[in-house]
Amino acid sequence: MPLPFSAVCDLLEHSYRLCQSRKRNVAAVHTWFRRHRTAVDAHDTDLAALLSTLLPEKRTDRVYCIQTPTLERIIGRALMLGASRMLELTTYKRPGAGVDLADCVERILSVTPNAVQEDRCQVTVEEVDQLLHGLAARIRWSAPAIRQSSASMSHQSRGDLESVYRRLSPRDAKWFTRLVLKDYQPLIFDAQLLYRSCDPVLPCILQIRDDFTEALDAISAARGSLLPMTAAAGGPGALSARRVLATIKPKLGVKVGRQQWHKGRSIKHCIDIGTGRMSVERKMDGEYCQIHVDMSRPKKKVQIFSKSGKDSTEDRERVIPAIERALRLNTNECGFQKACILEGELVVYNDLENTIMPFHKIRGHVTRRGRYLNTEQDSQPNPYEHLLMVYYDIFLLDDQSLMDVVHSERFKLLEKVIHCERGIAVLVQREILDFRHSMAASALRKAFAKVVIERGEGLVLKPDEPYIIIGDNGQTTSCRCIKLKKEYIGAFGDVGDFAIVGAGFHAARAKAYRIPNLKWTHFYVGCLNNKEEVRRWDHRPEFTVVCAVELSEALLRSFLALGELSAVPRAENTSTKLTIPAGIQCPVGLTVAFTNPMVVDLRCFSFDKPGNIGFWTPRFPAVTKLHTDRDYTDVVTFDELQALAIEAVEKPELEDSQENLRWIAKLEGADPRGIAVDAVSQATASTMPTPSPAKMTQSTASAGSQSSKAATEMSRHSHHATLTETIREENVQRDASISIISISTSSATEELSPQKTAIFAPAKRAQDVRSSEQSLKRACRASLRDSSVLPIASPRTPLGIIDVNVSYGDSQSADGLDSQATVKLEPRRAETAEHDVIEILSSDAEEDEPTQEMDSQRRFPAPAVPMTVSSQGEKAQRLRCKHVGDECGFVGKTLLLSSPALLHLAELTSLFHEHGVDVPRVVPCIETWWKTQRKQKQEQKQSRVLLLLVDSVHHGAETSALIARLNAARRDDVGLRDCITVYDWRVLKHVSIAEDARITKKYYDGFQDPWRRWYCGLV
Repeated sequence: MPLPFSAVCDLLEHSYRLCQSRKRNVAAVHTWFRRHRTAVDAHDTDLAALLSTLLPEKRTDRVYCIQTPTLERIIGRALMLGASRMLELTTYKRPGAGVDLADCVERILSVTPNAVQEDRCQVTVEEVDQLLHGLAARIRWSAPAIRQSSASMSHQSRGDLESVYRRLSPRDAKWFTRLVLKDYQPLIFDAQLLYRSCDPVLPCILQIRDDFTEALDAISAARGSLLPMTAAAGGPGALSARRVLATIKPKLGVKVGRQQWHKGRSIKHCIDIGTGRMSVERKMDGEYCQIHVDMSRPKKKVQIFSKSGKDSTEDRERVIPAIERALRLNTNECGFQKACILEGELVVYNDLENTIMPFHKIRGHVTRRGRYLNTEQDSQPNPYEHLLMVYYDIFLLDDQSLMDVVHSERFKLLEKVIHCERGIAVLVQREILDFRHSMAASALRKAFAKVVIERGEGLVLKPDEPYIIIGDNGQTTSCRCIKLKKEYIGAFGDVGDFAIVGAGFHAARAKAYRIPNLKWTHFYVGCLNNKEEVRRWDHRPEFTVVCAVELSEALLRSFLALGELSAVPRAENTSTKLTIPAGIQCPVGLTVAFTNPMVVDLRCFSFDKPGNIGFWTPRFPAVTKLHTDRDYTDVVTFDELQALAIEAVEKPELEDSQENLRWIAKLEGADPRGIAVDAVSQATASTMPTPSPAKMTQSTASAGSQSSKAATEMSRHSHHATLTETIREENVQRDASISIISISTSSATEELSPQKTAIFAPAKRAQDVRSSEQSLKRACRASLRDSSVLPIASPRTPLGIIDVNVSYGDSQSADGLDSQATVKLEPRRAETAEHDVIEILSSDAEEDEPTQEMDSQRRFPAPAVPMTVSSQGEKAQRLRCKHVGDECGFVGKTLLLSSPALLHLAELTSLFHEHGVDVPRVVPCIETWWKTQRKQKQEQKQSRVLLLLVDSVHHGAETSALIARLNAARRDDVGLRDCITVYDWRVLKHVSIAEDARITKKYYDGFQDPWRRWYCGLV
């Protein structure tokens, strides 16, 4: 029983109205299938045609090469429209009209409808599907199976398309137009809902055979050809998901469906989603490949499918010899006899550097239906660059289906099948973590930080479960596979400030916004090329467009309220000069320019070099915020964007342990409320033996002899040891690791401080420390614990005798978090305040002054960065911090500013006075100061630790660029050994909260302490 196309249009129209009302269409779908169940379950109904009609975007194997302008001409010929009616048909092109081409067709046919068709002449779903299949069979971009099927069917042409238009009602013609364009937006059906409505086991079978026709044929074969489809409701031919897995296996030539993935938003989120043993694999930045190998074929044994489901064997034929070599085909060492289906990632490998090259290099090695696309501006591939396959899963081995085999067993089989060879084939790098273990979060955090600093794309977390999971109810359940990229977490993907320089209009996309009279849908984002000329001499701004984006509905409404007055037609734009590379991908051209471009925050997933552009651009860009308090002179310049991209993409030559620790700290802070998910578990075990838990302190007579000690210290977080220059010079190789700290009893806290506040200090660990060194360090710590007053200028302890196994109290992150102690400082005389520097053993102290020992400790975390404070007579007394006096977190620090403009901020100068900072002694410009420092002779430079204050809130891009310039200058001049910790100036406000005893409830915007909240980097 052929299904009328008008019946499907009933469902489309009803669901579309619900979508406009922001209501779900689940009930509408269920009602429609109940009403048409007899027709849907009939033997002669083509369910594949029905699903192709409801989900046209799933038919990636069909390419029609018909876009809106082409279809407009076809409709004009079909309906024999004159010039005036053609103008009416093109109403959709006018911005603000609120209609698309389909709406225009409906309007025209409503005025002059087609002749009413008899029931036997009505357009059916099967007829429409056959027509579209025939159109796709004539296009070279369609899948090979579609093109080959044209020999057994009548040739369809665009003339047949015209005849269908003359038989449709106005409403049906509207939906037929959108079907040809493969775009029902804003209407989006839940594919799984439609699959279950057709047949309860169809979702499971589509995961095994991702093809509508093949999956439905498998259901019929499993039930028997004479049983109706209604057996799915519980009849004698009923199938369950378990029976499907037992009877239906993957088929060569039919792509296996991909799993659905979760996006890991933090380490805690991953731990919550994951379960049991997880395979943590490095995510490769390449092209997905599913490889089918059929040994029964005399030639062309290998077939490759892309992520979209297309057969891309022709396009990737250059990698087939490497696949055959890895599988050892036609040899006695081949790991299978009949067939196998593998999964992997296609990348480009560099033999000279033994590295995997960036993603954009692939297009020089892979064709698109025999043509190299968008490679005109690319350099020719070098002889030492070639395609490499990274394998990570297997689904079929001979006659054995692996859909119900757990991942660990599948990987063991994969290891037997693949012959790894450098530059030819490799298995994905991975490690196994047990998410039930208390240290799983710590291990995952370190693994992810390692990938980030090596400029990897991210991690893939796979549970040790079957590829298809059957729940207790007998239905398939969602998998727990996770993709973890740094751009998924918080604001890690933020790039900086960019300018929206122009816009274009797309009629179909405009309907998705629900904004009346919408004139712009796509926006062109640019970088300023001549920032200095504009600022100094008021030159005409020149922008280079780097990408095009769509805004969310909320941001678009705000933009329309703020930016509409500055829009002019592009031809009339004399205020700005725009350079638009030919390779910028956008479905519509730039039609209007903005004379006063809006500044926006942009985030992206790394950077890429698209075809025919020739420079780095943001990859998958998205606008996150509009800035009304900034102008286009604040945006990132083109050169700064290229520098940011190179730093983000290119792997550093040498491993930076400090960068690794900073990323670990950032990941800790990215967990909810800024508290690491394993903060509690890190505080439940000791890093040292505890033979006498009751004994919380010990006294030692010498460094050479001491009794055993209980090492239980109060801690909330882990801290990570830093590889310092001194350690490298002494050739002491130590691995930075996370220590597990135990919770001390209240008696220990009382012994340290009457205020019963916790001690926070770094925890370190190493395997090569001798017992004598441990004894000396423990003796020093015991003397510190027993003394209530510490000397200010004690001699430094050589690193060689410092016990790195000692577990201090808390670990704060490398992002400027510091130790917190309750030992009071000895008050200093005002006349000596200028010369005395309070040194605090902390993460920053380790980074900046590795040979310092802890001379004193504070009541709150503070970075070990000295600042100069006036010390003479009454002035010294007047400049003391009004909260804690000489124990202020800014005592002894040398302050530098990113710009003299910061001194004009009344709030900042007020905070300086509040903390006793001598404002005239603050260095107003870091770059001017830096230049003078470079001119000094090395022997004249004094060792100091510096604190740079910036404005990262209003000038985030400039801050990033400044830090990049300073790092570049430091690399150019090896004589400069000063380390500068960078904070936003608002850190002074939060330090005031920490030091003010009147404020009992300390809150730092959800962070553990003020220093972590406003940490910006390290130079």
